[in-house]
Amino acid sequence: AVTRAGARPGDLLLVTGTLGGPGAALAAWSAGGVPTAWARERFAGPVPRIAEGQALAEAGAHAMLDLSDGLASDARHLAAASGVSVVIHPEQLPVGVGCTPEAALGSGEEYELLVALPPAAVDALRPHWDAQQQTPLTIIGEVQAASVEHPAGTVRVIPRNSPGSVRVEFATGHDHFSPS
Repeated sequence: AVTRAGARPGDLLLVTGTLGGPGAALAAWSAGGVPTAWARERFAGPVPRIAEGQALAEAGAHAMLDLSDGLASDARHLAAASGVSVVIHPEQLPVGVGCTPEAALGSGEEYELLVALPPAAVDALRPHWDAQQQTPLTIIGEVQAASVEHPAGTVRVIPRNSPGSVRVEFATGHDHFSPS
């Protein structure tokens, strides 16, 4: 079993699939509209990524969890459990049609996988992934050592080509107990 507690500084952060569908469906319904077929299907019929999780574990994943609370929240869970901080590059997020990276960061009930893998494992896995899996696997960021400035559990969303002080504001993620 690969838990959320093993991410190490230097690991790459990756996600399976395409993000934002469940959040887009809820936003459409909340506004009195109708979600796209893709967004509705992502909300109503999530597909567990069991084969993908097994392949990632065999490839040497240090940490992994499903995105049930949204990428922003679940990245925070991984970082806190592992005693590290993480950086997510929003322009690298695999978002669905009509979704923004900011919306995808907060979209819950995704059931895609967030995984921390060493770069060498990603390089070794990449040639076989597309042949063996139909689910995309995308590098979205990296794991960094916790510090005074960025303590364990910190998630920073920083566009790749911007100064380190630039941050993108995003929702905190899905809350199963929220009344809305």
